[in-house]
Amino acid sequence: MGEAADRKVTEIDETRRQLTRDLVELEERLPAPLRSGKSLLGIVLGGAVSAVVAKRLLSRNKDDKKAEVVVRVVREDGTRIRPEKKR
Repeated sequence: MGEAADRKVTEIDETRRQLTRDLVELEERLPAPLRSGKSLLGIVLGGAVSAVVAKRLLSRNKDDKKAEVVVRVVREDGTRIRPEKKR
Protein backbone atom coordinates (compact mmCIF):
# COMPACT_ATOMS: atom_id res chain seq x y z
CA MET A 1 0.00 0.00 0.00
CA GLY A 2 1.29 3.49 -0.75
CA GLU A 3 2.01 6.10 1.89
CA ALA A 4 -1.03 8.20 0.98
CA ALA A 5 -3.36 5.21 1.17
CA ASP A 6 -1.78 4.12 4.46
CA ARG A 7 -2.33 7.59 5.96
CA LYS A 8 -5.94 7.60 4.75
CA VAL A 9 -6.63 4.18 6.34
CA THR A 10 -5.07 5.38 9.60
CA GLU A 11 -7.20 8.54 9.45
CA ILE A 12 -10.37 6.51 8.84
CA ASP A 13 -9.58 4.20 11.76
CA GLU A 14 -9.01 7.15 14.10
CA THR A 15 -12.26 8.78 12.97
CA ARG A 16 -14.13 5.51 13.58
CA ARG A 17 -12.67 5.22 17.09
CA GLN A 18 -13.59 8.84 17.87
CA LEU A 19 -17.16 8.31 16.67
CA THR A 20 -17.45 5.19 18.82
CA ARG A 21 -16.21 7.08 21.89
CA ASP A 22 -18.65 9.94 21.20
CA LEU A 23 -21.55 7.51 20.80
CA VAL A 24 -20.71 5.72 24.06
CA GLU A 25 -20.51 9.06 25.87
CA LEU A 26 -23.90 10.16 24.49
CA GLU A 27 -25.49 6.85 25.53
CA GLU A 28 -24.08 7.25 29.04
CA ARG A 29 -25.66 10.71 29.27
CA LEU A 30 -29.12 9.30 28.51
CA PRO A 31 -31.30 8.79 31.59
CA ALA A 32 -31.73 5.12 32.58
CA PRO A 33 -35.48 4.96 31.78
CA LEU A 34 -34.83 6.30 28.29
CA ARG A 35 -32.12 3.68 27.70
CA SER A 36 -34.55 0.97 28.80
CA GLY A 37 -37.24 2.39 26.55
CA LYS A 38 -34.81 2.38 23.64
CA SER A 39 -34.05 -1.31 24.23
CA LEU A 40 -37.73 -2.16 24.56
CA LEU A 41 -38.54 -0.29 21.37
CA GLY A 42 -35.81 -2.21 19.55
CA ILE A 43 -37.24 -5.51 20.74
CA VAL A 44 -40.79 -4.56 19.70
CA LEU A 45 -39.74 -3.31 16.26
CA GLY A 46 -37.51 -6.34 15.70
CA GLY A 47 -40.39 -8.66 16.54
CA ALA A 48 -42.78 -6.78 14.27
CA VAL A 49 -40.40 -6.89 11.33
CA SER A 50 -39.79 -10.61 11.92
CA ALA A 51 -43.54 -11.26 11.99
CA VAL A 52 -44.10 -9.42 8.70
CA VAL A 53 -41.27 -11.31 6.99
CA ALA A 54 -42.54 -14.65 8.30
CA LYS A 55 -46.09 -13.90 7.15
CA ARG A 56 -44.90 -13.04 3.65
CA LEU A 57 -42.79 -16.17 3.41
CA LEU A 58 -45.66 -18.36 4.59
CA SER A 59 -48.20 -16.76 2.27
CA ARG A 60 -45.80 -17.13 -0.67
CA ASN A 61 -45.66 -20.88 -0.06
CA LYS A 62 -49.44 -21.17 -0.17
CA ASP A 63 -49.55 -19.47 -3.58
CA ASP A 64 -47.03 -21.95 -4.99
CA LYS A 65 -49.36 -24.88 -4.30
CA LYS A 66 -52.10 -23.61 -6.63
CA ALA A 67 -52.35 -25.33 -10.01
CA GLU A 68 -53.76 -24.07 -13.28
CA VAL A 69 -56.72 -26.07 -14.59
CA VAL A 70 -57.29 -26.41 -18.33
CA VAL A 71 -60.67 -27.61 -19.55
CA ARG A 72 -61.11 -28.63 -23.17
CA VAL A 73 -64.61 -29.01 -24.54
CA VAL A 74 -65.03 -31.63 -27.27
CA ARG A 75 -68.10 -31.99 -29.45
CA GLU A 76 -69.71 -35.37 -30.03
CA ASP A 77 -68.13 -35.58 -33.48
CA GLY A 78 -64.68 -35.28 -31.88
CA THR A 79 -63.85 -31.72 -32.89
CA ARG A 80 -62.63 -29.32 -30.27
CA ILE A 81 -64.32 -26.04 -29.51
CA ARG A 82 -61.64 -23.36 -29.52
CA PRO A 83 -61.96 -20.75 -26.80
CA GLU A 84 -62.35 -17.15 -27.75
CA LYS A 85 -59.23 -15.06 -27.39
CA LYS A 86 -59.23 -12.65 -24.48
CA ARG A 87 -58.84 -9.03 -25.39
